[in-house]
Amino acid sequence: MTATVEFFDRTMMEAMALLAETRRYLIDRSETERKGVPIEQGLSASMESMRLVARLTQVLAWLLTHRAVHAGEMNLVEATRPDRRLGGRELCLNSQGDDDPAMPEELRSLLARSLSLYRRIARLDEQAAQRAADQLRQSELTYPGKGA
Repeated sequence: MTATVEFFDRTMMEAMALLAETRRYLIDRSETERKGVPIEQGLSASMESMRLVARLTQVLAWLLTHRAVHAGEMNLVEATRPDRRLGGRELCLNSQGDDDPAMPEELRSLLARSLSLYRRIARLDEQAAQRAADQLRQSELTYPGKGA
């Protein structure tokens, strides 16, 4: 259990650090990097910036939900309801801008790291959902007709 809590804390710190770095980039550099570039390139960079923020928002929401599970504030079945699962997969798993050489280098780096983090959490989300389904099946076997 301690290793799990440490993992969550470490992952939460990684996500928060990446969010802070993203905020600094968006406030300090993104606007100046887009000046003088073709409108299509600027729009593309803006869309990728939104994808970056979406990834981090989804990851942080998932981590906070599962931290509540580990703190005993919520059970795993509640945490894996569809509205609490990791969201935005179609948008967040799209990596089309991550390797675009026309994108600013710092934005590409942030995109790549956020995608890596999102993929890790997506795997954990699938594992948690499977464990919750197993718990529900076991509960049904133990207490027929009394699903969780």
